[in-house]
Amino acid sequence: MSNVPMTRPWEMLAEHKTNYFHDSTFIEISNGRILHCSGKQFCTSDDGGISWSAPYQSRDKNGDVIGGGGTSLVKLDGNTIGLAAIRRGKGPDFPDWMERHSYMVYWRSDDEGKTWEKPVRMSLPALGQVVAYQDVFIRTSTGRIMLPIYTGLGHELHPLDQHYPHHGKLVNGQWVSTSAHFFGTGIAGSYVVYSDDEGRTWQQNKDGHLIIYIDWAASLSATSEPTIAEVAPGRIVMYQRTKLGRIFQSWSYDNGETWTSPVPTSLAATTTPAQIRKIPSTGHMLVVWNQESEDEIRAGYNRTRISSAISRNGGSVWEFYQNVHSMHDETRVEPGPIRAVRPEEMHNKPGQAPPTRDGKYLKIVDHHIRISYPSVFVMKDRVLIAHTYTHYEDHPTRAQLVKVGGADNKDFNQILKVLPLTWFYGGKEPADNPAFPKASDIAVPFP
Repeated sequence: MSNVPMTRPWEMLAEHKTNYFHDSTFIEISNGRILHCSGKQFCTSDDGGISWSAPYQSRDKNGDVIGGGGTSLVKLDGNTIGLAAIRRGKGPDFPDWMERHSYMVYWRSDDEGKTWEKPVRMSLPALGQVVAYQDVFIRTSTGRIMLPIYTGLGHELHPLDQHYPHHGKLVNGQWVSTSAHFFGTGIAGSYVVYSDDEGRTWQQNKDGHLIIYIDWAASLSATSEPTIAEVAPGRIVMYQRTKLGRIFQSWSYDNGETWTSPVPTSLAATTTPAQIRKIPSTGHMLVVWNQESEDEIRAGYNRTRISSAISRNGGSVWEFYQNVHSMHDETRVEPGPIRAVRPEEMHNKPGQAPPTRDGKYLKIVDHHIRISYPSVFVMKDRVLIAHTYTHYEDHPTRAQLVKVGGADNKDFNQILKVLPLTWFYGGKEPADNPAFPKASDIAVPFP
């Protein structure tokens, strides 16, 4: 285990410990200011994220508070900005059977967030929940704004549901939950909604939901919490959360209207989402995600390393692996086979037979962290990364991850780091790799 939680920490420009958990999203507005939204709270920074204003709320023309879960901001022309968030319950034009469902809504502001229009529903009615990962809005080179979302269908199952095994870890001899939907019984599929009129009307991609087909429908696996980036004009990549030990990817070659079937990346992962970004100044790709090996997951170290990597050839080869925050020394993890992996420390409810476990992965530790759900904002000379943070040490039983807002860390549940762009290139000035064509010259393959 590592005593230094990040790669080259001395290069960090600032670190903030906050209570925003995992709804943070950022955009740059006039005069280089940063607007941040988390849930239903806003704040601003005038110095590139080094310091922040006090949080405040805004209301739309209905008088309702702006925001909610899964917040994502997007910058449009001039002083116009947009914000998406999750709404739960039956919408005004939804049938009665959707009383317990969720959908995405969008607010537009023409004065950088001082005032907001009434919300517009973005997603169509669906049989299951319609939700989104935070901080995933993009505006493409054509002006189209696009939000990746996903629909869950099936039996609603909490990670600590007593009908199924639940996972945990002994920290100082006390059991804490480290579950992460490893036994979820539902299926989920990713897709996008997009607008060509600054969010007044919305459409859904033409070819339906993205679900992983293993051996051509011999079995299916879910994708969820997608994130997208425009690699080249009209060419969009989507990264998706899975339970198969990898981040999966899909590609669109027509500005988000149709997508390829999901295939694995070379990035090892636990069942958590990633963030993918294009760096405007270089054309390179940046990914930030929970990078973990099979052995680490089986030993209960899921969500204990957030890493970053750079691709200078459009997403095929990844370089400059760094640890943004980690319990581990290794910065690069080679992925294992494409298969479901779960922690071995699992338990059934009293009266049931205990699950079969591999004892070599069952350990008692003196401390444990849980970090995930990064938000990533790329500026000209720096990158802001916010992620959840839970530390189990003195009183781990107070830190059960079953409440909205995360665990009890006394005074914070999120860490926001401001890092120079050079940090992501191993402390060097960004440059193209001479082994590849320039990022602007990389050919778009035939879909």
